Amino acid sequence: MFEVVRQGERVSGLAPGVDRRHLARLRAGRVEIDRDLDLHGLDAPSAREDVTFELRDAYAEGERCVRIVHGRGLRSPGGPVLKEAVLAWLQAPPLANLVLAFETAPPEHGGAGALLVLLRRRRPQGK
Repeated sequence: MFEVVRQGERVSGLAPGVDRRHLARLRAGRVEIDRDLDLHGLDAPSAREDVTFELRDAYAEGERCVRIVHGRGLRSPGGPVLKEAVLAWLQAPPLANLVLAFETAPPEHGGAGALLVLLRRRRPQGK
């Protein structure tokens, strides 16, 4: 079960047993972003498909940090649908097995409309 902390529009999550310093690095923007995924204009099922594909592909390629731009939901009638959905998807299988931590992006990387996701290191395939 992820440890999730919310402060206003900001949110952070940490997988069990993971060092909290990963969150500090994400919050400070000290992790190189390897991949961007923009969900603007997508409905929830399409967004889930894209998030699942991109995170699995990033993990397979050995990439560590993915920026997911979900928007703030300010023009959505029901509020931030994709933001909440992305948070749920990251904490549930199959993605939870790939994710170490996530944090609202710093302002220069999208602020409350984006999330930085830190992936686990890919384990070498055994022979």
